Amino acid sequence: MADQESDMEYSSDNDYEFEDYYNSGEDCDIEQIDPKRADPEYFVYECLNVEEVEKLMNEPVEKLSTQLQITPSLAKVLLHETRWDTAEVIERYRNNASHLLVSARIKAAPPPVTATTTTTTTTTAAAVASTTATNVSGGYRTQLCPVCVTVQMTDKFHRLSCAHSFCRDCWAMHFEIQIGQGISTQIECMEQRCDVRVPEDLVLNLLNRPVLRDKYQQFAFADYVKSHPELRFCPGPNCQIIIRSQDISPKKACCKVCKTMFCFRCGTDYHAPTDCQIIRKWLTKCADDSETANYISAHTKDCPKCHICIEKNGGCNHMQCFNCKHDFCWMCLGDWKAHGSEYYECSRYKENPNIAHESVHAQAREALKKYLHYYERWENHSKSLQLEQQTLDRMKTRINEKVMKGLGTWIDWQHLFDAAALLAKCRYTLQYTYPYAYYMESRKELFEYQQAQLEAEIENLSWKVERAETTDRGELENQMDIAEKRRTTLLKDFFPNEA
Repeated sequence: MADQESDMEYSSDNDYEFEDYYNSGEDCDIEQIDPKRADPEYFVYECLNVEEVEKLMNEPVEKLSTQLQITPSLAKVLLHETRWDTAEVIERYRNNASHLLVSARIKAAPPPVTATTTTTTTTTAAAVASTTATNVSGGYRTQLCPVCVTVQMTDKFHRLSCAHSFCRDCWAMHFEIQIGQGISTQIECMEQRCDVRVPEDLVLNLLNRPVLRDKYQQFAFADYVKSHPELRFCPGPNCQIIIRSQDISPKKACCKVCKTMFCFRCGTDYHAPTDCQIIRKWLTKCADDSETANYISAHTKDCPKCHICIEKNGGCNHMQCFNCKHDFCWMCLGDWKAHGSEYYECSRYKENPNIAHESVHAQAREALKKYLHYYERWENHSKSLQLEQQTLDRMKTRINEKVMKGLGTWIDWQHLFDAAALLAKCRYTLQYTYPYAYYMESRKELFEYQQAQLEAEIENLSWKVERAETTDRGELENQMDIAEKRRTTLLKDFFPNEA
């Protein structure tokens, strides 16, 4: 009996040891997954409203104003000029305040000193006006405004750090014209060849109409946001949201209000894996060559077997002729079975290896042929996205009818909408692989292989989504997983550099 109790005690202690081993956080070898490495599109950002951004920008303004003992208006201009780098402003101000103020156009540059000139002659109208103040009755001083050429009391004049002085009414008219042209933080002195900025305090002080004051403040706020490296306006129509992120890279940001998606770095439509510079070149080229490429925009092609005219009414490039039931590829018109599962050949462009030895006209034709190859596929996937949205709308209608008839609930059919959403995401990425492939020079073989694999899985997914109600759910979800893995793999290997 004693032996049994001993065995029981020993067994109990041993259990505790195993429990401690498995529950110990220090001995755990489970690797923490870094979301940045697992997901190439991982992006940390926040959506802010105007009030939150104003509060965010006022903090460095107050800090700088306190440390350097300058006005908030001056601190804001210095931060605006240095892209809101507080440390840089403080360092440059303490090293050479005069040089910083001149470079920021807050202060006029000193006139060049020549060895042969011992006296300086001022010839500008403003300088003449400033030296022609005269005494009038009652001891008041007057001054000539060089713009409206009227003599007024000196207390009605305002001058900048450059010493150029103009009357209140002329300043106000100048501000009104500049604001009407959308200019705010860049309003300059009225004197010719003087680029000294007009301080914000003076502008707001002389603007009498509230509408103009509001416009000026709106334009100035927009200038401050555009100069801040961590802030981007949402490009959605009439959207007032500002996106903030410390990661200045070409990642996808999505506005929480209008759901607009865009590249955080350049502010245009999200374009991974193509980088910002390449997508600008591509869109410019497409705009320039749009007339040349117009002939490829037709929606109909002839069946390669029975030659009957076929209209593409869905996003999938796997076509089946309604007349002869022949399966073929919409892009290359080749037999669908010949595409195979290992390589999706029609996404590749086969260049002429001897083109360098051909004539100039032959090289021009080859260049156009290469451009049209990529443009046709770029445009095709763009249209497929639109057609698949129509497929989704029809699917919603049919599922709503099923739910009304008691054939399941919306939750039972949710996987179909998840599949359609994933299909749109994958095809969107695939669309932007073609500008990337058009301009790329190195690692092209690997890229085209991954591009072809992705395109093949997308077409398989598209085929299943269009027939989703008759497709096995497990088969559909398996195809979704394969397509997303192909997309993620391509982005991991070819995502735009963050530099």
